Amino acid sequence: MKKFYEIALLAAFSCSGVSLNFAQSVVKISGAVYSEQGTPLPGANVIVVGAGVGAATDLAGHFVIKNLFVGEFELEASFIGYQSMRKTGVVVDRSRPVQVNFSLPLASVYLEKVVVEAEQTPAELGGFSEVISRHEIEESAAATVGEILLHVPGINIIEEGGSSARKRISIRGSNANQVVVLLDGVALNDPLTGEVDLNQISLSMVETISVSKGGSSSLHGNGAIGGVVEIFSRKRWLDEVRLKTQAGGFAALGLQPTVSGHFKNVGFFLTGEYLREQGDFSYNFRTAEGALSKDRRMNADLSAFSYFAKSTYAQGPHQIQAQANIYSSTRGLPGLLFSLTPFARVKSARHVLVGNYQYVNNNWRLQLNLSQHKSSSDFRNAPPVNAPLRFRTVPPYHTKNAVLSHRLSLEGGSQIARKHDFQFTAMARVDAFRDNDFLALQTNRKRATTNRNFGAGLRARWILPVPSLLNEVSLTSAVRFDSFVFEHFSSGKRSDLLLSPQVGLDLSGKGPGVFRFRANYGRSFRMPTFADLFFQDFRVRGNPDLLPEKSWDFDAGIEAGVPLFAWAKISATYFRHRIDNLIVWELGSFATWQPSNTDALLRGWEFGGSLDFLADKLKFETSHVLLMAVDKSGRRTTHNKALAYRPKHSTRLGSRLSLGWFSLLYNKRLTGRRFVTAANTVEQPGYSTDDLSLLGHFTWLGATATAKVSFLNLFDEKYEVIERAPMPGRSWRVALELSH
Repeated sequence: MKKFYEIALLAAFSCSGVSLNFAQSVVKISGAVYSEQGTPLPGANVIVVGAGVGAATDLAGHFVIKNLFVGEFELEASFIGYQSMRKTGVVVDRSRPVQVNFSLPLASVYLEKVVVEAEQTPAELGGFSEVISRHEIEESAAATVGEILLHVPGINIIEEGGSSARKRISIRGSNANQVVVLLDGVALNDPLTGEVDLNQISLSMVETISVSKGGSSSLHGNGAIGGVVEIFSRKRWLDEVRLKTQAGGFAALGLQPTVSGHFKNVGFFLTGEYLREQGDFSYNFRTAEGALSKDRRMNADLSAFSYFAKSTYAQGPHQIQAQANIYSSTRGLPGLLFSLTPFARVKSARHVLVGNYQYVNNNWRLQLNLSQHKSSSDFRNAPPVNAPLRFRTVPPYHTKNAVLSHRLSLEGGSQIARKHDFQFTAMARVDAFRDNDFLALQTNRKRATTNRNFGAGLRARWILPVPSLLNEVSLTSAVRFDSFVFEHFSSGKRSDLLLSPQVGLDLSGKGPGVFRFRANYGRSFRMPTFADLFFQDFRVRGNPDLLPEKSWDFDAGIEAGVPLFAWAKISATYFRHRIDNLIVWELGSFATWQPSNTDALLRGWEFGGSLDFLADKLKFETSHVLLMAVDKSGRRTTHNKALAYRPKHSTRLGSRLSLGWFSLLYNKRLTGRRFVTAANTVEQPGYSTDDLSLLGHFTWLGATATAKVSFLNLFDEKYEVIERAPMPGRSWRVALELSH
């Protein structure tokens, strides 16, 4: 039956695509952005001035801006390293789409007095990346960053049972603490674990998301072994008011008011969000005796508040920016099968304050950043003494940890001979960690640790002479130096010095289509976290003698696009990460969990392809990742065995149908089997999930309205991402957004 529905959906897309030939043209603007030499500029920004809409160009430099009212518009195209260009008098009517092309002249780097767009970063650095634009965010059914990253190639989201549970990221087989997550340049990684709960980052404040795959310590320092997720907040200073409401399965409810505007040289953006979800659901499982049983996952609720405010003042070559993000939540911790915790709760809070000053002239750009990141988590499990025995298998606990981080950085860049780019960065960061165990002995309740990190880096991009068959050849070189000093209240002090070099090659070919080859080789690292080094709890003990993780990273890939009967794109990338001193937690003597260092090798291929029919009305996308992640510890029981929870095969399929005011999106994820144990003695089966979304744009009560209806896990797949943490079945979500 499931297969029948899948075939029916694909047939519906195909039939709809045929009928498009006779439909009225969509009211939109399409075109391309090139350099003066005719090279496509992927990731360039094209905005409709004063309308708050825009698009980023794809691999071929093409863009499409849809859902416009009839009228006359002004467009602006921009790309780092090139002069911005505006075109006025662009008239849009219902009879035909409008074609607008830009040819941008080269300029001194960083001429624009705006924050660098996420879309521009990967193209300039020559790395392997994915960019999610604001338009894609608004068309998706996702409510958080964790949900929208589910369908990005090369990424696995580690879900712990239900939409209210934690969502952590893995890039090409990395651990969650080997991926740096940045919000406007401020790292959100918890210094205790090195991880980020992506469910705590609301999409209402996000402009774009850039995911860079592969080692990036030469740019971002500690923790960037697997890659970097750069989240850029909203910055369109339109005079408008927005209100979004949403509801869904498991008693989910959400509300998002937004206000933005500008006065002379000052722009502001304010948004808030309230999310609530009851979260409990029924599931089937097998008992220790192998019998099939049914139960209900309890204590899976969530209640969260988020606030974001941002203001910018610009005058001549100067720009000052201030922003604040406040998040607080309370959620249940239902536990795992056979170790349920229906009385466990956690209260989380995060405050991020950022101040930014920029100075730009014809040759230089300087930026000074100051930020404060404060987070806390209060964990408590207090089962009543008369609770059933199966709810008391986990002993009571009550701990609270808090981290206060301050970061100061100076960044700058210039251009040599109008084509070679030079960048530098210097930063200082101090993390203060406090841990309080309320159930421990009075003499060991409070524990404190401090980490001081200093880093400096240089990066250069050289444009090389090109053969006649190529458009451009560039060589990138970078090096970064980091020092760390940990001070623990009982273990004393430790110091570490690390060097992160990297080189990259990027070349693009000539022709009617697009061809690009990229390769990178470098060194990345991750320092042990506070938990790795010093954490002490019931049967959990840190190891202060751990060594930093170090990885030699290599990736190389090609991308090609050709204008056949549709715009077709294909890509293939090989990646290899040799990780020395990988930190793994294992059950040791006296049934105590403790971390130790080992070695690992992660390598594989990432393939992608897309077909774009009828001027972006119908689009199909697919990707597949072949991952071989093996243990290289030399131990007899685990050597050359697959690392736990790394699927060998992962596939993404996506389709989008756009009919003017109406859009239909279909996404499918297929994840292969994974081993659960280091010795590969226990295995989890693969699974597949399907999501379907319908979107409509219209006017209502004088306001622009967008309505969404989404069906998640359409075919009610029963599966687990983490062993003994069942995922919910079929669900739904509806949303309505009004703007005026």
